[in-house]
Amino acid sequence: MPVTRTRRTATRTTRTKEPAKPSLGLPRHKKNSRLSDKERRKFAQQAVAAYNGKQQGSIRQIADETGRSYGMIHRLLSQEGVCFRPRGGKPAGAAAEAAE
Repeated sequence: MPVTRTRRTATRTTRTKEPAKPSLGLPRHKKNSRLSDKERRKFAQQAVAAYNGKQQGSIRQIADETGRSYGMIHRLLSQEGVCFRPRGGKPAGAAAEAAE
């Protein structure tokens, strides 16, 4: 019986650029820098405004734009008493019903 060999080739992955999200206008902080109480209160107000405001930025978007971690932004919003939005979008059934 003849032996067959398969040839493996590496596949090339191409990334598509995601559309740029609008800026929330938040200040960028130095990595691992501590905030004083006054700076933290001001930053908390800005983060709450970005999350609940007109643009309704996500926690991840706020974290990316400010250079802070997701956990820090989540904790900050939680301490400020923000009611978090539900995760994800509309269920598949709801989207189909809305289209009809």
